[in-house]
Amino acid sequence: MSAAPHPPRAARLGLGPALRGPLGLLAALLAIAVVALAVGRSPLSDWSSGLATLVLMALAAFYAVRRRTLRLSLLLLRPVAGRDRADPLRRVAVELDRLRTWRVVHLLIGVLWALALWWHVGASRGSWLETLLLVMCLGVLLTGIFGVVVQYWLPRSMMSIIEREVRVRDVEARRSAIFVEAEEKILGKSDHLVDAYVAEIRPQLQGEPTRLRLFEHTLRGSDPGALLRGQLWRRLEGMEAADAAIFRELIDLAEQKGRLDLNLYHLELSVGWLLVHDALVIGTALLVVLHLLAVAYF
Repeated sequence: MSAAPHPPRAARLGLGPALRGPLGLLAALLAIAVVALAVGRSPLSDWSSGLATLVLMALAAFYAVRRRTLRLSLLLLRPVAGRDRADPLRRVAVELDRLRTWRVVHLLIGVLWALALWWHVGASRGSWLETLLLVMCLGVLLTGIFGVVVQYWLPRSMMSIIEREVRVRDVEARRSAIFVEAEEKILGKSDHLVDAYVAEIRPQLQGEPTRLRLFEHTLRGSDPGALLRGQLWRRLEGMEAADAAIFRELIDLAEQKGRLDLNLYHLELSVGWLLVHDALVIGTALLVVLHLLAVAYF
């Protein structure tokens, strides 16, 4: 009987096709950019690199429009709307309009934009404005790379959590309900159970884990609820049967809360990077406008 073939390395690392494609493209683009930067000299003139920077910035902005509204999709798909579903042209148009396709194209344009801007600024006099433009460009590029990893990898990590919600307010509502339920379970119970609850369970229900710890759970793919259960299970020793049964229910609630903490962190992370990225893009656009005014004035 032959041994089963080993899965590809990317599959062993948990990278599905949806992730391997964009990351492979990103690696190739970054390699090209590094080689181009190492050459040092721009193949474009000062004006050509500046024009390319403006055009690529405008093209990259279309992804933000597509992400927030479907009007652009309706406009692009209108010519093929009347065709049969099996029509090859219609299938190609629909596939190209998928958000993941827009994201990959946005990534491609972003790397090319950063390269064009680097060449353009490198050909200038090197004033404080151009230096600040380079710093902002690097920030936009790094946050964009981070966003690619988050958008393609985080959903897989989120789906591994048993307790999960898709909205922040739903997570917060469930955490509050868990605390109320736990407080009601110890009403009128023995002092030994109440002491164990106050010492072990309540701090977990009221406390907030550090972001570093949540980030560690995310990277490792570990279950914070299961780890918490292992820590609390030792308190069952020496408890009476009735108290132990209630304490196990309290452990279940603490386990749910721990998973919801990680769920909340994932939701905040999935949109938090975009706020930073958008702020850097807006700042870069303003600096580009100032740069154009300075060129026109001087």
